Amino acid sequence: MKYTHIIKPNIKHIYIRVDKNNNIILTSSSLMKHEAIKLLNKKKEWIKKAVKKNSLKQRKENIYEDKGTVYLFGKALELKFIFNEKETMLLDGTTLFYCGKKHLNPQKTVERFYKNELKNYIETKVKYFSKRLALYPKDIKYRKMKRRLGSCSYDNILTFNTLLAKLPKNEIDYVIVHELSHIKHKNHSKIFWEEVSKIFPNYKEIRKSITL
Repeated sequence: MKYTHIIKPNIKHIYIRVDKNNNIILTSSSLMKHEAIKLLNKKKEWIKKAVKKNSLKQRKENIYEDKGTVYLFGKALELKFIFNEKETMLLDGTTLFYCGKKHLNPQKTVERFYKNELKNYIETKVKYFSKRLALYPKDIKYRKMKRRLGSCSYDNILTFNTLLAKLPKNEIDYVIVHELSHIKHKNHSKIFWEEVSKIFPNYKEIRKSITL
C-alpha cells in the first residue's frame, strides 16, 4: 500500500486521510512514526472502502462542458451547448441542452435546472411520506450545500441540497424520510433510526451508496 507520511514535530495525534485523487496521506510526529504505521495497517479495510467510495464519486462528477456528462435522478445525460437568444435548459431523452448566447457559466444554469426539477419531485414525495409517518414540516427550502444532504431546523423547516437531483430517486426518498424523522427526533438516537426504518428498513445500505 503506497502512502505519503507527513512528519509534523508538535502534532499530538495520528491522522489518516484519502484525498480526492485517492492518495493515502499519513500524518504524525517523528516520535509516533512506528505507531502511525501500525495504525495504517490496522485501517486497511477502512482505506479500501474510502478509496472505493471516492472512485465512485469521481465517476459521478458532473462535467460542465459541451458533450460532457451530467447526472439527473441517477441517470447520465449528455450536456450539449446550443446558441440561442434566451438562456435555458431543455431535456430531450438522454440529452440536456444548455441554450444561450454565450456559454459562460453552464454549471450555474444546470444547478438552477436541478433546483426546479428537485422541487417538483420533493414536494410531491414530502406529502406522501408525511402522511405515512404523520410528520409534517413547517416549510421546505432548497439550497446548494457542500457536505450536507439536508437538514431539519428546530422549528421543523426542512432544507434540501439542490444537488440531490443528481441521485437516484430511492436515495432522494431516503433523505426525505431522514429529515422528516427529525421532526419527531432531533438527534440520531436509536428511536430516530427506528422511525426511518418504518419506510426504509435497509437504510444502512442506502446511506453507504449515496455520493454527491
